[in-house]
Amino acid sequence: MLRVGVFSDTHIGRNIPRVVGEARKHAFREAFKQAINVFIDNRVDYVVHGGDLFEKRSMTPDDAGFVKDELYRLVKNSREKWGKDVKIFIVRGNHDGSPSSCVLEYVTHPLADYLQIIGESIKEELQYYGDGKILVTGVGYHPFIRKRFKDLIGSLSEIVESSKNNQFKILLLHNYIEGVNVIPPYTPEHSIINRDDLEKIRVDIVVVGHYHERSGLKEEDNLKFIIPGAIEAVDLGEKGPFGVYILDVDDSERIQAKFIELTPAQHVALRRVGSEEPKPLQWFKDRVLEEISIFMNELSEKKLPGILKIKVSGTATDLKVSPRIFTEEELRRIREDNPNLLYLEIEEDITPLIKEELGGAMPISREDLVRDLFKELGQEPNIVELIEETSLTLEEKASEKTGLLKDSDRSVFVERWARILLNKVEGCRNED
Repeated sequence: MLRVGVFSDTHIGRNIPRVVGEARKHAFREAFKQAINVFIDNRVDYVVHGGDLFEKRSMTPDDAGFVKDELYRLVKNSREKWGKDVKIFIVRGNHDGSPSSCVLEYVTHPLADYLQIIGESIKEELQYYGDGKILVTGVGYHPFIRKRFKDLIGSLSEIVESSKNNQFKILLLHNYIEGVNVIPPYTPEHSIINRDDLEKIRVDIVVVGHYHERSGLKEEDNLKFIIPGAIEAVDLGEKGPFGVYILDVDDSERIQAKFIELTPAQHVALRRVGSEEPKPLQWFKDRVLEEISIFMNELSEKKLPGILKIKVSGTATDLKVSPRIFTEEELRRIREDNPNLLYLEIEEDITPLIKEELGGAMPISREDLVRDLFKELGQEPNIVELIEETSLTLEEKASEKTGLLKDSDRSVFVERWARILLNKVEGCRNED
């Protein structure tokens, strides 16, 4: 029997929200330590990681050293306690960088033969591992994975088909998959793997990173897959529980999966306050205070510090202009009265029932202006591609301090946006 530890999206070095950045970095490290402890205690033979080992933009050399030490601890303790030589396999995620600038290189070493990066090398050649018991291959994150994966079907199939019949075959991926993941809204089709293409690779299980909410072992149309999810809330709206999986594979390659929950270092929650009917502003304020009180009771029960985001939406009956529900002074008092509340964010979207006319025109927020300006562009392919490229460049080159690009990097995208907008305006004129 084989025993495989599975985890993903560990995001070591992530420091969002930045106000409590050090506390969040600590939470991801604590979760990582727990995951390693679980793998040691459960006597795994192999460990696979579904990508986003690091948070490249905010990680430090100390974060790289931490991960190296923890992976070595897994190998060393497993050998000393159980006589097992554990092998570890990791695929590159989008937060680990690109093939030419990948932070996974920080944890590799010629003498660390227990660790292997699976997927493409800097030359974009496929990498894989095989021994008498297991075969592991995969494809790192790619913004245009639909075409990329289709191009790799032949190479992946050749790797899998050349393996021994009794090898347990694992495919590691870090992209969304059609019909497997819950695909977030507005995700462009070119960044989603075609399900039919995936089924052409005859592996025993597909381990899928990138999506942070776990999904247990599933089998559909002879395809088995597992989404381990993140080990800690990466964004404030993500719900747990978070943890790792242990896969037991018998001699007939039947798989049993067990989820083991990790204990978070902080209680993270997103709450919503809203009403379909117009309400007085005080009603929204009271509901927010109730949510804060409920959350503080949860912190007392869990004996944990907390991070809370509340989204407020609706229509206020007693206003002519959009106000803030709470003043900065009121928010400061709430934080002072609740020392276990590490972070509180209230996102407001309150619309006045009666809008005051100002010189015949209503003021418009920056968000509304951007939305109105770009809504006509919608899902045009060149826009979708440009957004994807901009996101990747921000991950690769943005300043850690400001989150912005240098002028030379930014100007390329500004020019492309300007051309698209000018073409759109010209097209509208021609239609008229």
